[in-house]
Amino acid sequence: MQLTLTGPIEAFIQRQIAQGYKDGEEVTRQALLRWMAEDSETPPHIQSRLDEAASGRFIPSDRTNIERIVAAA
Repeated sequence: MQLTLTGPIEAFIQRQIAQGYKDGEEVTRQALLRWMAEDSETPPHIQSRLDEAASGRFIPSDRTNIERIVAAA
């Protein structure tokens, strides 16, 4: 199988190789294994980002703000 990479993904793989991964295939394999270890419907790192957001400081919402936004659309 052949994959086409975007510039940022290719740069990421090169950085990982520079940090000690054997080759691009190993970087890709590890990334896919991590992705598959998470919820099958959840992209990589989404759960950690959700956890970070859940532990953050939140201001209670005001329903009138939402109604004004909807009315303006």
